[in-house]
Amino acid sequence: MKLEIKNVPKKYDVIVVGGGPAGVAAAVASARLGANTLIIEGATALGGMATVGMVSRLTTLSDGEKIIYHSLCTEIMDRYMKEAGVEPDFRGRIPLITEDLKLVLDDIVTEAGAHVLFQSTVCAVEMEGDNIASVIVANKAGLTPYVAHVYVDATGDGDVAYFAGVPYEKGDDEGDLQPASLCFAFSNTHSENKKGSLNGGKDTVWSVIGKDDNYPLVRNHFVPVHVGNGTIFANAGHLDGVDSTDPESVSEAYIKGRRIAKDYLKAAKAYIPEVFGPDALLIATAPMLGVRESRRMEAEYQLTTQDYIDRKSFDDEVCRNHNWLDCHTRKGKPNPYKLDPEQKYKDGDSHGIPWRCQVPKKVDNLVLSGRCIWNDRGVFSSTRVMPNCFATGEAAGIAAALAVKKNCGIHALDAREIISHIKK
Repeated sequence: MKLEIKNVPKKYDVIVVGGGPAGVAAAVASARLGANTLIIEGATALGGMATVGMVSRLTTLSDGEKIIYHSLCTEIMDRYMKEAGVEPDFRGRIPLITEDLKLVLDDIVTEAGAHVLFQSTVCAVEMEGDNIASVIVANKAGLTPYVAHVYVDATGDGDVAYFAGVPYEKGDDEGDLQPASLCFAFSNTHSENKKGSLNGGKDTVWSVIGKDDNYPLVRNHFVPVHVGNGTIFANAGHLDGVDSTDPESVSEAYIKGRRIAKDYLKAAKAYIPEVFGPDALLIATAPMLGVRESRRMEAEYQLTTQDYIDRKSFDDEVCRNHNWLDCHTRKGKPNPYKLDPEQKYKDGDSHGIPWRCQVPKKVDNLVLSGRCIWNDRGVFSSTRVMPNCFATGEAAGIAAALAVKKNCGIHALDAREIISHIKK
């Protein structure tokens, strides 16, 4: 029996696929410039890893001396911090309380006039020549074509670009990917009793636990945030060998990830009883897997690790990046991107991310944003963080709306006009 798509196509000016930081920024920027904009999200809330993925912190918005992320990124985070009553920590990282951020993102997107479609997944793309004719959305209504003038890929994995035939790279030369993590939350803890930090890393209690055969699933990766009333959100643990574009691999990771979270609690009770007493509980594991690496989609320019080392600037840059080369590796495998001391970033150092990294070479009505923009693997380990996703998402949304207004493709746009709409 041949599968038929029976639902009538639905039309918008701009369709943003993915509702994480990149997708939210793209939808808001597009809608504010007057485009009839839809954001399609597979989960039940906006925010991606910042909410559904329960990541404990958003990395710093500064270069150690000054704020380098502006416009929508700072607008959204300032509004969130006011709503949640939180402030950046001593390193400038912002603790993420998921329910407060969900509400803020709902408000910002709907106030801009964008439409939201939850629990919906783009499962295919229909092409006409080098352009996307429609994306096929699967949800409770069945299969429905959605048609737009411009599409923004904010899926993280580059799903739309992949379905449209855009070439890509993934992983290292051996196909190995950075490990994933399934974040979780503890309650009934007493962090006020802990002397010093609970963070993982070398020469910490977690590095000791990681060598204890009683807790084989525990690694020295533990990034906690204390959100009050004895509740801790933790970005912790590593899931080696997970390919987020393989549904079977992801399904196995969720099962193992929940076991890892429980192992962390058992280990914490044994090694840090003053904080994790007998009443400490594992109260939640994230509904969304924390994916650090998947497809990097080919575009007009590939940002390189050498660009990072050179602190390179670009005429068409949409933001600056200060984050370190944070390449997580499978157990026993060394980090291939260690820099010499003079290459490491100091306060005030940063590099640009050019608009050309977001423009696929052939598809003229598609914009890349967030984690899937065109980087080499080394610099990708730095640019994959949420502030850059907000920034590239905003640029994508601006470009999409301008293409609608001018009735043109993405390649006809002047990068200077896109950048002029990004507030400094």
